[in-house]
Amino acid sequence: MNISLRFKLVLWFGAIMALALGAFGTLAYSSVRNKLISNLDNSLNNVIETLDGVLAKEPGKEKISIDPKRIKSLIDNPTDKKNNKNTTNVIVDTSTKKTNDALSEAIYEQIILNPRNFMIEVLDKNNKVIYSSASLAGDTLKLPIDFISKANEVKPEYQTFQHNPSKSEPQTLRTSIYSKQKYIVVVAYPIDEIENFLKDFFGTILAITPIVLFFTLLVGWFITRQSLKPLSEIIISAQEISASNLSRRLPVPKPQDEIRTLTVTLNDMISRLESSFERVKQFTGDASHELRTPLTIIMGELELALRKKKSNEEYQDIISSSLNEVMRLSDVVKSLLMLSRAEQGKISTDMKETNLSEMMQELTEVATILAEPRNQYVTPRIEENLFVAADAPKLHQMFFNLIDNAIKYTPDNGMIGINLDSDGKYAIVRVRDTGIGISPEHQKKIFDRFYRVDKARSREMGGAGLGLSIVEWTVQEHNGDISVTSEVGQGSTFIVRIPLFGLSPKETIILKTKETTTQKISKVLDITRYIKKKKNN
Repeated sequence: MNISLRFKLVLWFGAIMALALGAFGTLAYSSVRNKLISNLDNSLNNVIETLDGVLAKEPGKEKISIDPKRIKSLIDNPTDKKNNKNTTNVIVDTSTKKTNDALSEAIYEQIILNPRNFMIEVLDKNNKVIYSSASLAGDTLKLPIDFISKANEVKPEYQTFQHNPSKSEPQTLRTSIYSKQKYIVVVAYPIDEIENFLKDFFGTILAITPIVLFFTLLVGWFITRQSLKPLSEIIISAQEISASNLSRRLPVPKPQDEIRTLTVTLNDMISRLESSFERVKQFTGDASHELRTPLTIIMGELELALRKKKSNEEYQDIISSSLNEVMRLSDVVKSLLMLSRAEQGKISTDMKETNLSEMMQELTEVATILAEPRNQYVTPRIEENLFVAADAPKLHQMFFNLIDNAIKYTPDNGMIGINLDSDGKYAIVRVRDTGIGISPEHQKKIFDRFYRVDKARSREMGGAGLGLSIVEWTVQEHNGDISVTSEVGQGSTFIVRIPLFGLSPKETIILKTKETTTQKISKVLDITRYIKKKKNN
């Protein structure tokens, strides 16, 4: 079943709100109940403290100014203080008259001061009831023995019991018991009022909760709708964006919230997609052009060979020209396949400890041979014993491509510099030339596939615009980086940095040493020779 995000949010909001209301109601109910019971316990305790103050006196030492019979009558029926003949339901042990008089006076005062429906019962140490209030209607509380045994002189004990009188309905009583000298005082009070109040309170909570929940869901639906409104606009705009109009962007909401962040992120993604599409278009066009040119030449050569009979030398020239174009096509296809496999991670690199100094020395010798026909001057600066972790054949081919490009794009009698040094962490190779140079707007794109600064001249030199792309991939596979500095008409310098292999701290310090005086003098002499050579030519 498909449920909208808005509906899901409202459902979650409603569920959380329902749980919160349930928890609040439970907490409120429990808190109110505990508070009411606590207040009742305090009232029971106040009654016991009042009785305790009288029972603590020694019988016979106090003066009782109230007639015991009158007190007895008032206790049994406090509502009629003048004429009360009802003396039933009172059990008084007349053997200790003074004590009973004091007890009756205390209970009478307690009833007058606390007109609530307290039930009072006094027991002796043998658990015999020696007094029960008229509110018990002639019954006793019939307390369990284990509860009576808890009575002590330190503090009252409280417990709730079910009281089943013989002449009235059962009641739930909150009972307090306390022991003092030779008496056990029991005070009880019905908690029916509390239970009725709690029942009404619980019913109020049940009645209010659905109403609060309904209005909460209504407000939640409205807030969710307003909050997700920008998403609807983003969805509509996103549906209108396709490969043909990637220049469009999603509307960015003003509030600084997650939706704005999401929109900005999506716009950045669209920008990257647009850039990728542009590169794909350019790559497709360039690849088509690179493949079409040699195929056109081959087709023309073959058509020319079929028009009329030719000599063996002419056939050899046609076949040789066609073979050159086929080899060019093969190189382009091999390079494309290599780059494609590299992007897919299907080309493995066999990293081993490699002496980069020896490799660059060999490449310098090769460069000298390649530069000799054009009377170019190669100046090497190779620091010894620099080792890197490398796939030697791939690294060798990469540096050869850089050196070959420097020779190709440097005019006759120019200079090619090959430097190798380190900064303690990286081996740094600089391949510089005095060629045509690269303008700043082209420097950012020279590592793109099929990109050439001078397309006509590059094609004449046999370049397909893939060499620097392969160079960049090789450097990245060796955890290095490559950059270029150039000025039009002054030449270019390609800088490759590759991490050194397993250097100790002492070796790192040695590699950070500056050029010696001999190296500086040698560099000055090489530059002087180059200037003289230019003047002679």
